[in-house]
Amino acid sequence: MNHLKRVIWCALVFGIQALYVPLNHFLKGGMEFKTAFDDFVPLWPIWVVPYMLICGWWLAASIWAVWRMEERLYEAFFIASALVSVTALTIFTVFPTYVVRPFLPGTDWPTHLLNGIYARDHMYNAFPSGHVYITTLIALFWSRWFPIGGLVLAWFGYRIGLWCVTDNLLARRQTMKPSELYGRGSFSDK
Repeated sequence: MNHLKRVIWCALVFGIQALYVPLNHFLKGGMEFKTAFDDFVPLWPIWVVPYMLICGWWLAASIWAVWRMEERLYEAFFIASALVSVTALTIFTVFPTYVVRPFLPGTDWPTHLLNGIYARDHMYNAFPSGHVYITTLIALFWSRWFPIGGLVLAWFGYRIGLWCVTDNLLARRQTMKPSELYGRGSFSDK
């Protein structure tokens, strides 16, 4: 497969995932997806830093796959990514969920940055967590790409990455506990 075809496949998956934005902005109704436990999770705006870093890592991982991943694994990775994205978008549309964003009165830079994210990333598409399914897909396929030591590295990286991503989302009120538990449990031993 030539690089142009790889780039087109990657752009297609990014295009599918980009449908998240209009759904997030224009969905109405649905249900607030939370539990009583969620009220006990403190809101820490500083968690916006790992959030921004993980988004950059996803982009870097995708570019790395386009450039270097073995052909059959690359095809499987992007087909799986497309299927997971379409499934999530279908769930977002058929079963809309949202998270009520709290007011953030602080004046520090993490609070300003988080308020900016809240202003652009509306409250819908709370379940399933795109952060969790993207991180999971990358960890699963990278463990296959680097099998010698990569499985162990991917397992630990996935656990640490997923812990950071889900706790990050909870601490910024981007998602609630049910979405985190689903994401952690659905891929726990795969």
